[in-house]
Amino acid sequence: MTSAEISKDDPRTESEQAADILRQEILRGDIKPGAHVGSVRDLAARFKISGMTVQRALTILREDGLITTTSRGSYARDPQQPAESREANAGVDLPEVLRRLEHLTSQVSELRGRVERLEALEDRSAPGGA
Repeated sequence: MTSAEISKDDPRTESEQAADILRQEILRGDIKPGAHVGSVRDLAARFKISGMTVQRALTILREDGLITTTSRGSYARDPQQPAESREANAGVDLPEVLRRLEHLTSQVSELRGRVERLEALEDRSAPGGA
């Protein structure tokens, strides 16, 4: 990988500069498709910027479809392949999430009704109750 540096004289933000450097490395093939882009810590040290700034740079690349991020890190995508939709890239099955949410909502409603019935029974059986 090249040793491009972040410039304080550049009008772009540090995150934009870092994203541009990584973008060029991906497009040139210095970072091959499927290869780990680097940890946030390593990239922060390399560019001499904060981890939060690196996170913003990775977000830019992810939105551009040049990387994919998993729980294990960020990996270069093949720039020749069409970018996945954000939903697919995030691994979210929206219809399944909605189905589960609906199920949980019905369970909460059922539990709320049970609690209310139990409270009503307790009120009736309490001394001085109705």
